[in-house]
Amino acid sequence: MAFLCPEDLIRQNVELTSMPEIIIRLNQVVDDPYSTANDISDVISKDPALTARLLRIVNSPFYGFPSQIDTITLATTIVGTQQLRLLALASSTIRQFANLSNQIVTMETFWRHSFSTAVVARTIAKLSKDREDEQYFIAGLLHDLGSLIIYSTIPTLAKEAITHAKHKDIPVYVAERAIIGFDHAMVGSALLRHWNLPEGLIEAVACHHELGDIKAYPKYKAVTHLANVIANSINPGLLIYRQTLEPESSAWELIGLESDNIDESLDDIETEINEAISAFALNSGS
Repeated sequence: MAFLCPEDLIRQNVELTSMPEIIIRLNQVVDDPYSTANDISDVISKDPALTARLLRIVNSPFYGFPSQIDTITLATTIVGTQQLRLLALASSTIRQFANLSNQIVTMETFWRHSFSTAVVARTIAKLSKDREDEQYFIAGLLHDLGSLIIYSTIPTLAKEAITHAKHKDIPVYVAERAIIGFDHAMVGSALLRHWNLPEGLIEAVACHHELGDIKAYPKYKAVTHLANVIANSINPGLLIYRQTLEPESSAWELIGLESDNIDESLDDIETEINEAISAFALNSGS
């Protein structure tokens, strides 16, 4: 079967790329201006596994809330409806993709890079005094989902692209465009659009390698782009092959920071990454 565009891969993987029904329902309730914290709690409580995961996440050291949060209603009040929705989405997505079979990258390696990017994105957002740091975390966490779809759907072409990248000493995403016709960022953004997620998240994933038109969602793009580059530099062993990526020169300017601003904040980055992985129970498979 020939794949002419990223959407072809999405349609080919309907079972994998369909948003969980509980998240669809949760989105409907959160978007309803008349819904209450109890309404949101009622939806989430219908999925005991999701309820347990969310309570574990918000009570983890990664979030560090001062008191125990023992109900979803309380979590909604303290964390916020939008943030809780994003955490539910992240938790469900990880579970959906956690054990995806492929011959190119281990799931442990893939998710550690994803969490590294997410934590760095959250750190940059906090340093820039952005109150929506959770959205940047989610953008970082989901930025490479398109790779998993490519690896599982067209593994032969994916391997050919990686070989081409090594031979030509070019980034993998550039090689993907040459061999496949599109790259994993395009597939990932197509998936998020298929899920009707906010346009800022879609643009962040689409432009995590190249910022493109900075008129639209410049900060989302810049933060995710920088987080990906930094995550690759602090954990080069997670790369498919060790090629250093350089950030676009305008990225720091777009968020009003300099690279030196984040250096001290990265001292404990591995601890935060491990806390995030533990919070989402990535190692337990639950």
